[in-house]
Amino acid sequence: MPDFGVTPTGVNIKRLDAIMDELHADLSDGWKVNTRSNPISYLNVQLTAFADKIAELWEFGAQVYHSMYPFSAESASLDNAVQFGGVEREGARPTIYPIHCECVDGTVIPKGSLIRSSTNPAEQFLAMRDTLVTRSAFNQARVRVATVQPGALYTVALNALLYSYASEAGDTETDILAGLAAAITDAGFTVTANVALLNIVANNIQSLNQLILSGNLTTENVTGIVNYNSEINGEITLPFGTVNQIVTAVPGLISVTNLVPYIAGRLRETDVELRQSYAEKIFHRSNRMLESIKSAILLNVQGVNAVAAYQNDTNAVDTYGRWPHSIEVVVDGGSDYEIAVQIGDKKAGGIQTFGDVEVTLAGEGGEPMIERFNRPEYVFVWYRIQLTLNPAERLPPNYIESITQIILDAMRTVTPGQSIVPQRLIEGRIFGTVPGIGFIEIRAFPTTDHSEIPNPMQYVAGAIPITPRQRALTEATRIEVVLDG
Repeated sequence: MPDFGVTPTGVNIKRLDAIMDELHADLSDGWKVNTRSNPISYLNVQLTAFADKIAELWEFGAQVYHSMYPFSAESASLDNAVQFGGVEREGARPTIYPIHCECVDGTVIPKGSLIRSSTNPAEQFLAMRDTLVTRSAFNQARVRVATVQPGALYTVALNALLYSYASEAGDTETDILAGLAAAITDAGFTVTANVALLNIVANNIQSLNQLILSGNLTTENVTGIVNYNSEINGEITLPFGTVNQIVTAVPGLISVTNLVPYIAGRLRETDVELRQSYAEKIFHRSNRMLESIKSAILLNVQGVNAVAAYQNDTNAVDTYGRWPHSIEVVVDGGSDYEIAVQIGDKKAGGIQTFGDVEVTLAGEGGEPMIERFNRPEYVFVWYRIQLTLNPAERLPPNYIESITQIILDAMRTVTPGQSIVPQRLIEGRIFGTVPGIGFIEIRAFPTTDHSEIPNPMQYVAGAIPITPRQRALTEATRIEVVLDG
């Protein structure tokens, strides 16, 4: 008889038939009578009822056993199991849209005030907190002359750098503004002057800058960046420039528009998604720097889809251009600032960060600290799945939808820098899920051009190489499933 309970190979429960056999064997041995001789006897009915309850207790014990482990627990038990690793299930979150708000200088955008998109159906967004839109944190500003004075000095300070123009006799407002426009040489701004206004626009459309004016100048209006939450949870994708309708009238608010990428929201993490992310997130307690950085970003930065981290611990620039003794983090999704904070918190002292995205943080003593990272280049993968039927099994009618979903789920687990081996990533999952298939031929076509459509001759079998600064993606419209013959 096999061992029951917790065995070296896991839990092994007693089934109803095994319990009945044991009960009959014990009673037959004790009473010296074959208790199995009459299947419809009063005794057999009693034993069946008792054995059924005992079997239920064994099944309950197995459920308790499996509820202890993240890769077998479900629902609330899974929430409890992952807490041992310091991980929690991601709750539902709204999408965050940074909105360029054109306002009278000093306007307060109150928490909860509404704006919406001009799309159909319209999506509504609420201001996340009370936000002051002012020249001290501006992205665009319009400046006008308050008073015209011959011989006066008109001064504009951009991020503490001063630019001045001394007016001459006979100068008009237009002359003064043109003189200021010529004087401002900061490469981070585009400055133009028209008849009545000096337009100052930050070249980095996501930056907030400080503007200081002399008393003879004033602002017509300023544009700041205010974060708005989507009214519903989940990822809300809208084209640039379509969130432009003001719903809640706010004194001083002139216009709104979305000009920068959003931070994706999400629905509540499913059991499958939590198990997939658990393996990455538990490294936030790791002593290894790269794993700690990756896990901290995944845990603490909303909207992150994937993270990869690399290190050059040599004394020379490596093959990918990384500086000596530097790390490179490649992050898909999330806020630049929040990502930089996590990198700064987790990286070791003296280690440089490498990347095209630069964020300046304040150090412990207030000194500026620049953290760098990279965003991945997307490689869009087209798939052609050709199936040969297995005559011994029936292919389900929804095989196309099932295979498409399997590929989409598999591709969501791909991190930046991970090459695609379709046979390893996809083929086994299809065979294990969809019956009726005798052979699978997977061919693929990668492109960095989102609009490119391959012809049948361009699909190839084999692996798709992905560089450390790329990430492979696909979508349902790029997947074709056909039957052989």
